[in-house]
Amino acid sequence: MESYSESYNLVDLISDKHAKLRKMVIDAWIKNGEEEITDTESYMIAIVQKERTTVAQIAKKIGISRQGAHKCAKGLIEKGYIEIENRESNSRDKYLILTHKGRYFLQETLLIKQSLEEEIIKAIGKDKFDMIKDIFSQSWFENKLK
Repeated sequence: MESYSESYNLVDLISDKHAKLRKMVIDAWIKNGEEEITDTESYMIAIVQKERTTVAQIAKKIGISRQGAHKCAKGLIEKGYIEIENRESNSRDKYLILTHKGRYFLQETLLIKQSLEEEIIKAIGKDKFDMIKDIFSQSWFENKLK
């Protein structure tokens, strides 16, 4: 019998599937003739779309250094995916906003994700897919993850 440390546990299984799915999305994006983008850049674009945020807040949220987040943001600004919102009233808190190109990236990768979901449904069935989606939509550790 395998010991717990020798077999995949739930956290490792989820992490492994997540990494593979993220790679599939980025690979499909590149295969469609678009420029290469890293997983961290993709994640940063998604965060900027969902909430008003600064580079420092993103660094904390995704668990990278502020220096790393600034480097990533600078690359996205140079590639034209995001820009810094100019605010005359507050020059300290510089919020990031999506450009047209950033919104295009999100629209196109959403289509890729929908296609992957269809493939998953074909592989495991609609009932199991809906169950997994429901389980991951639930709050598991809200008061512990602050």
